[in-house]
Amino acid sequence: MRENLKFLRKRRKKTQDDVAYALKIKRSTLNSYENGICEPKLERLIALAEYYRISIDDMIRRELKKMPESKLRAVELMPIAIIEGVSND
Repeated sequence: MRENLKFLRKRRKKTQDDVAYALKIKRSTLNSYENGICEPKLERLIALAEYYRISIDDMIRRELKKMPESKLRAVELMPIAIIEGVSND
């Protein structure tokens, strides 16, 4: 997962400061996640997944940087499609 966090951040051309500010965490905390020093708790994992617009499952289980661009875009959009398709009925 740590490599995916760094990959997703760089893919969006964001700095650690940018992401940390958006998530209201310390840059050093994000750095620890990206370098495998510690793992985010569930609450923070959810926030990271929402920020990067990707499912937690994909963020944890897949090697995103090895995916073809077309498949990666589909994975990034999937959570949005699922959320938009849900009705409150």
